[in-house]
Amino acid sequence: MDKDYVITYFVAFAGGMAFSYLSLPLPWILGPVTTLILYKMTGEQKTRSSSHLRDLGFWLLGVQIGLTFQADTWANIGPYLLPYSFFSFTIIAISLLFAYILSKQVDIDTTTTMIGSVPGGLSAMIAVSESLQGNTVLVTIFHTIRLLSVLFIIPFAATHWLNISEANQSAPPVSHASSGDNWTIFIYLFSLAVGYFLQKKIPASLIILPMLIIGVCQTVGLSLYSLPAVFFIGAQLTIGVHLGNKIVMKDVLRAGRYCGFFFGLALLLITFSFLFGLFLSKWTGMELTTAILSLAPGGLVEMALTAQDAGADPAIVSSLQTVRLLTIVLFMPLLLKWLLQRQSKRPLI
Repeated sequence: MDKDYVITYFVAFAGGMAFSYLSLPLPWILGPVTTLILYKMTGEQKTRSSSHLRDLGFWLLGVQIGLTFQADTWANIGPYLLPYSFFSFTIIAISLLFAYILSKQVDIDTTTTMIGSVPGGLSAMIAVSESLQGNTVLVTIFHTIRLLSVLFIIPFAATHWLNISEANQSAPPVSHASSGDNWTIFIYLFSLAVGYFLQKKIPASLIILPMLIIGVCQTVGLSLYSLPAVFFIGAQLTIGVHLGNKIVMKDVLRAGRYCGFFFGLALLLITFSFLFGLFLSKWTGMELTTAILSLAPGGLVEMALTAQDAGADPAIVSSLQTVRLLTIVLFMPLLLKWLLQRQSKRPLI
């Protein structure tokens, strides 16, 4: 085995242990991300991430989120869809508006600025950038800044501030049956196979499809085999390694003053997610922390796990985040192409 792999996962494990000991949010994701970034900043240190472990990690986290579904989850989501879609689309529109304004103030083309501002998944936005001939390097850096901002602000706010008054009042427990049927292990494997073979057709299929399959099994009352908690800790560790390996601080610093603009934009989106989360909570009666995490411009996995830690409803958070993810991936490229055809492009920097 390559020694870079061994060192990478050892450093990540140490970070997870440290964050877990300090009772920090998302310890097995944020811990590895933090320690790997620091490790790479100490010199010309290399890190490696296994794509196979990453895929298994995504699958297991999809299973973990699916296990939070209850019999009434689907019925509970229905009344939220219209108001949630309104606020979610408003946040996307705000990000595009401020990105357009920013493109007039800095020496970056409108295509790159707008793609770099959309609160969508990094991989999906890189693909969009390449298809629309944006500056993919800058798009990657700008989404890295947003990812870091969300990862380190939202979980801390949700677990240390928001749930103080809510006191875990409405969060359902994660359902891990103590005596599930052994044959249901094949359902887990089936969800893995479906997610794996549909990767090229459905965005984030290794998370979304297992989540939906296991979620449906939960809601119909099927007694699923109880997977050991260490599986889910290991899954979070692999995702932390994946993120920590992908984030290159030298590239972020190389973007110079533009980093400050996009960090400010990330803070603006986070602020609006808190504000609109409050409105969504008042409008629908949804628990406040659940509403904010559903609208937060972060990843599906990270926000669902944060909901679980913060006493919110991870099933509702993951379902609504999935709606936004699919909307962005399926319709945003068409919308951006339509908008950008009406704008003159500046030279790429």
